[in-house]
Amino acid sequence: MDETALWWARVRAAGPAKVQLGSRAPRGMARLIEPDASAVWLLPELPEGARPDVLDELGLPAPISDRPNETARVLAVCVRCCWADPAGPLWPGAPAPLEHAAAVFRAITLREDELSDSALTGAVRRLAASGWLLWHPATRTIRLGPRTASWNPLQLSTLRELWRSLPDPQALTVSDSPPDAL
Repeated sequence: MDETALWWARVRAAGPAKVQLGSRAPRGMARLIEPDASAVWLLPELPEGARPDVLDELGLPAPISDRPNETARVLAVCVRCCWADPAGPLWPGAPAPLEHAAAVFRAITLREDELSDSALTGAVRRLAASGWLLWHPATRTIRLGPRTASWNPLQLSTLRELWRSLPDPQALTVSDSPPDAL
């Protein structure tokens, strides 16, 4: 079996692969360098307009479907919090405190209760497990994951409009009670 097939199998099994900076990318893999140049993420380069059946055929994970509405809202919130300049590239984004994401999530769902915090916590876990977000528990920060680099220019255009429609996390009052520990 050639090296490319092995890498695709690894990515199918575990999601985007984080490797050392000097590693080379096999054919069909995009190299995404961490902002501090400490490592590189390898992400499959999918054919333009790949539908869910193509993802299934390639053995790649489809979009998350567990609680899709909440998860989609939390991903949108994280894009708003971590994409500092929507005129620039989306990935790698900037780290953002989880509390900022919680404040934006509460503002768009009009809920400020334990249920809201629980929904946010669950969605962050799901998104981090699948490579859409990077979660750093020690600093309680989130960052956009390497899978966000796979969005095409049309999708980014839509995301820019969504970004503009969501509240600015800096303008919101962040509550003193953070969401449940992840």
